[in-house]
Amino acid sequence: MDFYELVRGPLAMLSFAILIIGLCFRLVIFYSKGTNPKMLYPKENLSNGFKSIFFGIIPFATRFMRDRPLFTIITFLFHVCVLTVPVFFMAHIVLWFESYGLLWQGISNTMADYMTLFVMFACIFFFIRRLTVKEIKMVSQPSDFILLILIFVSFLTGFLAFHQFGPYRPILILHILSCDILIAMIPFSRLRHMIAYPFSRYYMGADFGPSLESQDW
Repeated sequence: MDFYELVRGPLAMLSFAILIIGLCFRLVIFYSKGTNPKMLYPKENLSNGFKSIFFGIIPFATRFMRDRPLFTIITFLFHVCVLTVPVFFMAHIVLWFESYGLLWQGISNTMADYMTLFVMFACIFFFIRRLTVKEIKMVSQPSDFILLILIFVSFLTGFLAFHQFGPYRPILILHILSCDILIAMIPFSRLRHMIAYPFSRYYMGADFGPSLESQDW
């Protein structure tokens, strides 16, 4: 088995196994913290809890987003692109079909190119922002920069491999390897917000929504 088959097969399966086990571990932690008698429990306000989740995913729905229009636009488009390209890129869909017989509608290659370029631009924007904005710099960790670099590398190498710029095989291996690492890091880095988001937003909305009368929560 060469290195290409290793990263595409066993390492990819290992990364997904780590992802699933890690996410289950996170859910257990959320549950244990939620049943901790020392926790400040929300006021069981379903309306405010779900409103908090809803307003958190709508661009400019909260004051925080309205006060930072450029950051809001880039962040929203970044999340759309970083989720759309891996799932709906035709070359990826073909691999899923060849391996598991699954097939769904994809986006055009041109659209995937534009989205990929935007993700790389956004990674640079977020990287500089973490270095220059005082409040963000104070809470930034080395893993935050590593994540941005990995996302940038995974999209750059995917772009280069698809258009066959440079040595195809090494670039493709680097692309798959960087994606494997990203998948494995999800439960143990800030990427875990993809599962933590609804829990944290609901809790804050249910707890602080009535007292602050603010949809930011």
